[in-house]
Amino acid sequence: MKRKLMAMFLVATMTIPMGTVVVQAEDNEEKTTVTIWTKSRADADYALPKIEEYNQNNTDGVIVDYQIYSDNYEQAIDMAAQSDSLPDICMVGDKATYAKMKGNGQWLNLYDYMDDEMKETFSKGIVDGVNKEDNNVYYIIAEGTACRLFYNKEIFERVGISAPPETMEEMVSDAKKITDELSGEGIYGFAQNMKSPGSALGRSLDPGMSRDIGLMKGFNFATGTYEFEKLADTAKYWKELLSEEIAFPGCESLDIDPLRSQFAAGKIGMYFSYTSAEPGVYKNQFPMDSDKWDCAPIPTADGSVDGKQAFGEAIAYTINAKSEHADKAFAVLKNLILSDDYLVGHYEEGYGISIIPSVIEKANPSEDFVNKKYLLMTDEDAFIPADPQTANAQAVVIEGDDYYSAFASIIYGDADIDKTLADCSARYNAAYQKGIEDGIGTDMTIENYDPLNP
Repeated sequence: MKRKLMAMFLVATMTIPMGTVVVQAEDNEEKTTVTIWTKSRADADYALPKIEEYNQNNTDGVIVDYQIYSDNYEQAIDMAAQSDSLPDICMVGDKATYAKMKGNGQWLNLYDYMDDEMKETFSKGIVDGVNKEDNNVYYIIAEGTACRLFYNKEIFERVGISAPPETMEEMVSDAKKITDELSGEGIYGFAQNMKSPGSALGRSLDPGMSRDIGLMKGFNFATGTYEFEKLADTAKYWKELLSEEIAFPGCESLDIDPLRSQFAAGKIGMYFSYTSAEPGVYKNQFPMDSDKWDCAPIPTADGSVDGKQAFGEAIAYTINAKSEHADKAFAVLKNLILSDDYLVGHYEEGYGISIIPSVIEKANPSEDFVNKKYLLMTDEDAFIPADPQTANAQAVVIEGDDYYSAFASIIYGDADIDKTLADCSARYNAAYQKGIEDGIGTDMTIENYDPLNP
């Protein structure tokens, strides 16, 4: 019988997909089905044909069942873990979810499977304190991503803005200028996908504070404390940016793809997002002339830079240690997802930013990556260790709202900025210390830590 393409879209609900299916090869020998779950939908047009080709031609004895979750990926992963029904390969999404399951022995140590050549090839994607602990490597970073300020060059030119803002005060002024002059045409200065404060602020506030004040999600590695009160000035600017006088209407209920569609339509001047996703989005999902947009570093409160900006992982997959097909899953990881063929094309098509030297050497990237400096990793970016809650969510259990929700209450409500941020610090520090006292967490102070040289 003909080989089947087992790749498919799955619009995620709280229903966990059924188990694997064995597919017969043409010679009637059974092939092993390896299931992959991912939340990366922006590159589906690239990934699905590659998986079909692999399914038809691989000598690993494998059929790949590739499932794309559009929403609720972390909940699906968490529920699958509880019912012992995780797929063979999982995309690394929320780092707290990943870390919790790592602590439960859920992920395979890939170093046991990697030969010396592979370890050398992906050495830049194996980072102590990020995805390597002692001699254990639970996932490999093949592509990275940075959060940047994306802006419409055409809109800037129309209102006389000569360069992207470097300070939050300049950003507020520029955004207001755009809205004041062009809102009659349905064009506004700023938008953010505030339907989910965690998604919105995770791609803006978090990397911004690591660059601005050297904190990783509010945590200061030098002092071993959470210090959210240092975000007071930033909070004031955010409140202005998302006010009715400036922001694209309805930001409080706006998701990222509707935001991107409005940006592509020329209705939004600026927003924050990921460099690994936007080039592919504006090439394929919401086509937009490359000359009309660019990106820049996230503005800081006063223009000073006191830390490296946290650089994130884009393509990063881990293997279920309880998989019945761990060896086959590793073959898929090595020969499909981490192959030069897959990664070179993925980078060239604008779906991600390679950090692997052999891939960069072979690739002929798109004009976006050639012409837009800040799409790439710069010397202003670095992989930074996880904050205590991300590293072990069970050890930092917060009472009350998380800081994303607290920050949103400042933006959209009457919450006192200083009191709200001080309360966040107090609650996070209390939870962090309790985790240490209970023996669940550890003191994550780093002696002589320098956020400019993490």
